[in-house]
Amino acid sequence: MPSGKKSTNTVSPEQIAQKLFTQIADSARSGQFEQADSLRAQLIEKVPTALSEIIKSDTITEEAKTAALDKDHLVIWDTLYQDLSEEEVNCLFYSMKKVIVPAKKKILAHGGMNNKLFFIDKGSVTVFFPKDGKNVAIAQLGRGDMLGEYTFATISLCSASVVTNGEVEVRYIENEKAVGWIDTQPALYDKVIKFCNEHGKIDEIVSSKKLEKRKNERFDAKGVAAATILTKEGKKTESVFKGSLSSISIAGCCFAIRCSTLNTAKALLARHLYMIFDNKDEANSYQISVVGKVVRVISHLHNDYSVHIRFVKLLKEEDIKSFLG
Repeated sequence: MPSGKKSTNTVSPEQIAQKLFTQIADSARSGQFEQADSLRAQLIEKVPTALSEIIKSDTITEEAKTAALDKDHLVIWDTLYQDLSEEEVNCLFYSMKKVIVPAKKKILAHGGMNNKLFFIDKGSVTVFFPKDGKNVAIAQLGRGDMLGEYTFATISLCSASVVTNGEVEVRYIENEKAVGWIDTQPALYDKVIKFCNEHGKIDEIVSSKKLEKRKNERFDAKGVAAATILTKEGKKTESVFKGSLSSISIAGCCFAIRCSTLNTAKALLARHLYMIFDNKDEANSYQISVVGKVVRVISHLHNDYSVHIRFVKLLKEEDIKSFLG
């Protein structure tokens, strides 16, 4: 029998680390940043002891990202980026998607769902609000203005409609993508939310013009709100929950609930509910049943939320009086 040593193809951790490091550097320098980040995650997982390669690959990737930033965009949004670290700037910018929206295209619809925050780099849009059965133009926005900040910073439906005047260049972030920053850049999400609250214009315009002023008197109320989520066809599901009623009018109501996760609370937005209100007054017991649509969900501390409802049909004033006693 032939004798001799058996050959081995075992690759050492150092060789794996060096190979991945080279691939990361090549990807980053060629602008393939998602691939570079993915390879770096592999490096951390496979060779967590390769601290030198891990640190150097991060530096190379961040420097390449910074060099490839759109300088015109940074100038337009200087107020947003100036308070961010280099890593946060890169995370925010490379989380965005760039699109060209054609003329006469509706970007936001009043009362509709939206999960994007838009940054206008070029072009202009018109903001509309429904009034007396017509869409009334209430503002013009353009380069350096945001769209969708109201729904991005809160769990709400759109407060106005927005239509492009001509071709508009925007970058946008999806809310789900932004929530994912918690793992990589934990302070960034709060900084963007703060920017939305301080520099957003649409909700401020709507409020200043008093376009969403309530037409119906709202009363403080106490009682139990039992809600059943309905399907799109209006049929009851098995999803039932209860809350504490806080206010009511003939057009809508608000009640408080406890919810384990933010995503569960978000899932209520725009859903139709079949509700039964019970005033729990032994001396003057009264119940109201009604169907309504969730138009806003406000987050409070310790998993507490307030759910705002618009009724599909107005209640009778005598029902409200009887309920309140």
